[in-house]
Amino acid sequence: MTVYYKKKSLRSFTLVELLVVVAIISVLAAVGYGSLLMALKRANMSKCSANLHQIGIGMLSFAGDNNNTLPESGATILYNQTDPTTGKNGWTQQLSSYVGTDTNIFQCPDSVNVHPENKPYSYFNGAHAAYSANGHAFAAVNLMQMKSPSQHIIAGDIAFDSTTTPSEISFQSNDADKDDYTQDPAFNGGTITTPTTIPIHMGSVNILFADGHVQNCKYFDPSSMTTVYSGVNSTNVYLQ
Repeated sequence: MTVYYKKKSLRSFTLVELLVVVAIISVLAAVGYGSLLMALKRANMSKCSANLHQIGIGMLSFAGDNNNTLPESGATILYNQTDPTTGKNGWTQQLSSYVGTDTNIFQCPDSVNVHPENKPYSYFNGAHAAYSANGHAFAAVNLMQMKSPSQHIIAGDIAFDSTTTPSEISFQSNDADKDDYTQDPAFNGGTITTPTTIPIHMGSVNILFADGHVQNCKYFDPSSMTTVYSGVNSTNVYLQ
């Protein structure tokens, strides 16, 4: 006896069902992209923090060999050139014996993405204490004069530049000696009471302190940070 089986018909998707599937895939892709982007930003922040930590080790080692003074900044100095006043290379090159000659360590991945002109040097040398103590630039910061080393800023991210605040912050892209003698390149005047919108690291900057630790900050807090020898003073702003 012959048995016949009824062939099942294949059911196709309706247009509505296809649209629902496409919508679900789009949502999942958007969520996945957002998570990936956030992970990338956190990775950039971590890389930047690691850079500054290594720079901090180099700066403190430099001070140990130079009578407790940190690298001295001058004017605009290109790599392999010297400042006519100080006769020294830029602070980044002064550290080459301690951190190596690869200048990638001085690149914050977020800063160069936001401000390409900060490449290849996107960190500043915290020289303001020497400037405020001497009344002029071209002086080295002395660790032994600091009242609060764990709260004293000696380097950090450049989050702002001349394209955003031409009257306050002006750096040339190839300047290997960016500093904060008379300017606030990290917070642009932002404080805990009046914070500025920081365009890198999800609204924050990495700051290196004189005891070697790196801290992520959203604004300058005058009650816990200082750029002068006299230490923390809650009435002080970044520059005084």
